[in-house]
Amino acid sequence: MPLSRERQDYHLTPRGWEKGTFVGDNFGGREDVEIPVDRVLTISCYDELSSPYSKSRLYDKIVWKSDDEEKIQILLDKYSNKPDWFGYQVK
Repeated sequence: MPLSRERQDYHLTPRGWEKGTFVGDNFGGREDVEIPVDRVLTISCYDELSSPYSKSRLYDKIVWKSDDEEKIQILLDKYSNKPDWFGYQVK
């Protein structure tokens, strides 16, 4: 179990990447954000710290995906494959 774990959701919409719900143990606990009805993709971005001496581990995973693969690809090409999360491009 990590010492610290935070999650920020992002939704890809026709307007670009939009911030969603945040869950974390260090910065305020939880902030729920309504899911956009026109999203085509949702990813969760994680920041984990396994010990006080380790570096943060940033990673993401797809948690929801529309069946419209063509629209997803068009929006990814337009707005980038990943959101700019806290100034870091998630890998």
